Formats: sequence, structure tokens, C-alpha cells
Amino acid sequence: MSKYIILYRHAMAEDKLVSSEDELRSLSIRGKRLLKKSADGFKTMLGKKKRVVIYSSPKLRAKETAEMLSQELELDKPQYLDFLATGGNIRNIRNILNEIEPGEVAVLVGQQPFLSVWSQELSGIFIPFKKGSAACFKFPDIEIGESKAELRWYMQARDFIKISEK
Repeated sequence: MSKYIILYRHAMAEDKLVSSEDELRSLSIRGKRLLKKSADGFKTMLGKKKRVVIYSSPKLRAKETAEMLSQELELDKPQYLDFLATGGNIRNIRNILNEIEPGEVAVLVGQQPFLSVWSQELSGIFIPFKKGSAACFKFPDIEIGESKAELRWYMQARDFIKISEK
């Protein structure tokens, strides 16, 4: 059985002019509304995985996104990891991958440009993550090593909403 990593970009945040400190930028009202509307579609895309664990950047907009996702999906509270805010080495993601069991999903909530860089390093595919978008990567059930992940899907918030409405 395979392991999965989902890279998830935070929902829409306040304009940079609202908060002088980037780490303290909150989700906008529209961002919160869209995230809530898109959660069911995201849950559908998760399928029937054994266990889903959410990890988040400690930046406020990512924390709020992770907390809303965990609440909407009825999951445990997110775990906060500094490297998700600073663009740490890909080895940090591989460590998370080694911690989860086959069939489990780790959702990593963060921001750009790090998500695109990690996508490239994990799978060889550069994805320009938009706010509220996510990409799911499947890792082979053999020893992880340096093998490339398979991109299973990439969806934006509006795509999750369309799934929710069906």
C-alpha cells in the first residue's frame, strides 16, 4: 500500500497592506468562505484513506487554513512545523513520509514558492500553486529512497467547490 503527501496552499489572505508583518496575515473573509465551501470537495478527493494528518506552517494564514480543514474534516488538530514556513530541505518532507504508515495521508499546508519547489523535487513536476489549491502525490510502497512520487491530482479551490456541489 502506498503513502500520500498532499501539498496545500493556504486560502486567500488579507492584503499585505493590512498587516505589516507577513507572519501575522490572517485569512480574508472571502478566503474563509471559499475554504469552507471547498472542504467537502477536498474530503471527496481524500477518499477512504486510513488516516489523515495535517501539518502546517506556523504563519497565521496557513494555521487558520489547517485548523479550518481539520475542523471541517473532523481530524486531529494540525501539527506546526517551522520548515513549512521557511522552505526547508526536501529531507524534512521525506522524514514525514517515513513517519506515516502505508495508506495514510500527510497534508502539508504552506505557502509559495516552497510548495512549487517541493513539488518539483518530489515528482519532477513544477506546479504554480494558487491560493486554496492542493496537489496529491503518491509514493511507491517499496522503500522510499530517492524515487520520484507520482502526481495523482492537482485542484484549485473552485474545483473542490464544484465537486462539493455535485
